[in-house]
Amino acid sequence: MTTTPELALDVQQMIEARPETVFRALTEPDLYARWFGPPGSAVTADEMDLRLGGRLGLQIHIPTVDMTVGIEGFYEVIEPSRLLVHTRGSMDEDLVTTVRFELEPQGMSTRLTVHHKGFVDPVDLEQNDGGWRDLLASLADLGRALEEP
Repeated sequence: MTTTPELALDVQQMIEARPETVFRALTEPDLYARWFGPPGSAVTADEMDLRLGGRLGLQIHIPTVDMTVGIEGFYEVIEPSRLLVHTRGSMDEDLVTTVRFELEPQGMSTRLTVHHKGFVDPVDLEQNDGGWRDLLASLADLGRALEEP
């Protein structure tokens, strides 16, 4: 039997917001919808049951290609303002990956590291790497706006 090695990516982003604020943006449906998804898309967080084993369900509508993508997963680790881990799968694919958000305080800012593992296709890995970089830039903008008086 031949096994395919698991592929993973790590992306870091400095966010000018406290870890508590960043954690809220990762776990509150209305805030999550403001940073997640490609530019111009509409994100609906159908379910964010923030408890161990709780379900995460998202719908991302991309009007430029008139397509809706469903993402679902389950929360595996929840340590408020420090660590959040959930599975992630597309409703129309069999692949399930794991996303790990590590939040590290840096003064009044946060160093956020995303570790996303479970890929089997290098092209998929590369696309997700670029996607996470764009998403985290949007998250940084939101975090900064939430911290403004």
